[in-house]
Amino acid sequence: MNNLFAAALKTNETNSFFRGEKNYFVRTTDFDQHNHGANLGGHVESFLKASNDNAEVFDDAFIKFLESLEVTKEDLTHFMANLSAFFALKNRDRLEGSTLFRSPGSNESKLVKSYLTNISNTNISNTNIYLTEKDRLYIHANFISKNGNDILLNTLKEIDKG
Repeated sequence: MNNLFAAALKTNETNSFFRGEKNYFVRTTDFDQHNHGANLGGHVESFLKASNDNAEVFDDAFIKFLESLEVTKEDLTHFMANLSAFFALKNRDRLEGSTLFRSPGSNESKLVKSYLTNISNTNISNTNIYLTEKDRLYIHANFISKNGNDILLNTLKEIDKG
């Protein structure tokens, strides 16, 4: 089986990989939806194991994905699913060498916070998407917190404080 993450890198389609677009779609067994965890747990995990140099490549691609997010329900779904999958795998030491989210001040942590709270026109917390997806956001935030990182949970609490 070809590594889809490596293929996405060669064609500059890592954002499509993280979104499950094109040939990067991996169907869940129960629903007709993309399985983000399978992409990260399979293709990314094996990509990281292939070389010590690959962790930085993955980290850069994940940051690029976070930077590309738009204020849509679809992108919010990809955001939550990829973060949950990332932290579940990271907590199980399955993402060798990745240094993402080591500190609240890291670029990727700031991107997560910015995606949800930035006071610009692309501020997801000021849209009805936030209100309709708030319960799902908290489910993911609590899951991520149990897997060792509170960035999403703390950001949601800040938003709700107003």
